[in-house]
Amino acid sequence: MVEHLSERLFTTERLTELLTSITGDRAEKVAEVDGRIIALQREATDAEEKLKRLYRMVEDGITEMDDILRERVGSLRLDRERAQAALDRVRAQMVPSQVIPSKIVEQFGQAMRENIRSGDVPFRKAYLRSVIDRVEVDDATVRIVGDTATLEQAIAGHAGVMANVSASKFGVRRSVRKWRARQDESGHWQIEVAL
Repeated sequence: MVEHLSERLFTTERLTELLTSITGDRAEKVAEVDGRIIALQREATDAEEKLKRLYRMVEDGITEMDDILRERVGSLRLDRERAQAALDRVRAQMVPSQVIPSKIVEQFGQAMRENIRSGDVPFRKAYLRSVIDRVEVDDATVRIVGDTATLEQAIAGHAGVMANVSASKFGVRRSVRKWRARQDESGHWQIEVAL
């Protein structure tokens, strides 16, 4: 089982392929987020411009501040604040894109192959838990499934010193996810081993 994982997941080619798929998915999401940011900026700017025009009308004496105008000013302020708050939330949730050099990917794969083959048992378990979400067993096949984003984080956190770092540094899970029906498997890697 460990050999299959080592040969099928921790190769430089497979890791690079997984990282490329993440990059493609993120590019699509960034395009959507950019469109949302532009729309929110437009909403905030429009509300600000309308407020400025109303203030200018009052300052120039064209109109007086009455209840209807106060209500309109209040409404425009709420629109501006709502758009700005949404814009701030979108910007805070943006995940910066990172490019992981191929040398780091290669070093990570090599270190993982060595550590899961010949490391101490607690470290082997810790290294595997750091990248595997679940193992599914049926009559003829064993499927090992993991999240590509988690794998990317493990690779990005690898700075060429993985063998010298304790397992806790890699965020080994303290609880295991419950079984769930397979829905959208995008964003996950999977290895099948025939029994």
